[in-house]
Amino acid sequence: MDSAFLHDTVFNIEKKRIKLEKQKLNRNEIKCWFEENYRNFSKKGAFTCIRCNKTVNMNLTKDEGRPFYFRHNDDSECSYSKNTRTYEKHISKHEVKSKKDIGLTVFREILEGQLKPHGAKIERGFHYKKELSFIPDFIISFPSSENFWAIDYYTAIGQGLVSGSYARHLQNRKKSYEKEGFKTFSFVDSSWLSFDEDTNKGTLLSAETHVTNKNEEDALWDRYLKEKLHAELFFYFIKETGASSLEFNTQHIIYVNISNRLCTIFRFIETSYNSRNMTFYRFSSSKISLEQALTLDTFHEQFVFLNISEELTRKSFLHNLIEKKKQMELEIQQKEELLKQKQRAIELEDVHIEKEMNERARIATLRPIEVNPNRFYRKHDFYSSSYYNHKNSGSSFESMNDQNEKQKKQLVKERLLSQPIKGELYIDGDKKYWRLIVLKWINENQAANLINVSLHQLLDYMKKSGVSFNQQDNIVQYPIINFLKYYEKIIKTELKKKVLLMIKD
Repeated sequence: MDSAFLHDTVFNIEKKRIKLEKQKLNRNEIKCWFEENYRNFSKKGAFTCIRCNKTVNMNLTKDEGRPFYFRHNDDSECSYSKNTRTYEKHISKHEVKSKKDIGLTVFREILEGQLKPHGAKIERGFHYKKELSFIPDFIISFPSSENFWAIDYYTAIGQGLVSGSYARHLQNRKKSYEKEGFKTFSFVDSSWLSFDEDTNKGTLLSAETHVTNKNEEDALWDRYLKEKLHAELFFYFIKETGASSLEFNTQHIIYVNISNRLCTIFRFIETSYNSRNMTFYRFSSSKISLEQALTLDTFHEQFVFLNISEELTRKSFLHNLIEKKKQMELEIQQKEELLKQKQRAIELEDVHIEKEMNERARIATLRPIEVNPNRFYRKHDFYSSSYYNHKNSGSSFESMNDQNEKQKKQLVKERLLSQPIKGELYIDGDKKYWRLIVLKWINENQAANLINVSLHQLLDYMKKSGVSFNQQDNIVQYPIINFLKYYEKIIKTELKKKVLLMIKD
């Protein structure tokens, strides 16, 4: 027991010891100070148990790290001594004591500052009038109410991860609090926060799932989603969140960073669960100071932060969900159009190959039987019908004199279809497709060595062929002009052909 009555005032021996440690006194010096100032009070029975009023003795342990404590003189037990022993057993087994001590000092300071002006009584959980199986860190009572609030700060939520022992411990603790009629408030040390902003999802250990809560604001989220999400939007929500249940069950969990006294509140739904952990999807999160988190509402029925309306947050969530759905549908439409364009590009090439094959067959019928095929074919240009040339022109896009010329033509073609063109992002879809359309237009409109380009007619031709733009025509003209100039350049330099390009609006 760390506290006893002395002259009708609570005397906390551990609080005194810690205060002296901060003054740089060593263990022996602290013990001497207590012996000199309080041993006679102990001998005279001036220290009494705050629960049963029996006399208690002051015990000053010599080992570093061990607390000073009070003990009944007759070695009897009361609810205070039993609760203290139970609490210390749980702390040593399940918590990081050094972190816990610092955190509880901060909690007590803020609770007393925020609640005492309202007449609230803040006590350590082991001071409770009854013997408990599970002891809260703090128990708060109010003069106008018979209800008790239980406050807990958890520092080692990952204990017993493999065996699940700590999760069962917290589950039984929660049931015990409910049976006792406590209103519970749980705070988890922020070192256990696991959340990915990119996916808007986080992970709770199975133990953490037993320290979540559900209040009226969570229920408002459930009703809002049920009312607003219908048909396709509901199924998109299931796909977006990964929710495994068709029912909404919004909850919240509170993380606290003791060093900067800051709370982070996550409101979420479960998306998947196994024996080790649970994945959740965040609806909202907010950061507030621990002082604000522990401020009472007007009716002394709740901490005020749990009643802050999230109506605007809900509307924003719904708006963003609808926009994401529209974006997804647009991306699907764009992918489908891209596939169509790629298929059209393949069909265009197939048509070109078929023309070449037909030309080969036509010329083959002209060869006399006694003439050597290789010598005969070298005298003819099988690619005179290529759409890189005018269909009635005698000019050739490539020479068929030898195999090297064939390879050179293929290389030029590949460069025309793959060369980066400045501004081509203004043109939607597959870049290979729109270039093939432009080349097809050149083939149909080239007269001898002259290519007379009407940009207006060319853009209309591209649109009718299924090419779409994401800018106005006067802007899209620039990447088209850049491509035409590149075409003119590569024909002249690589294939040594004379081409005159004339461009007009």
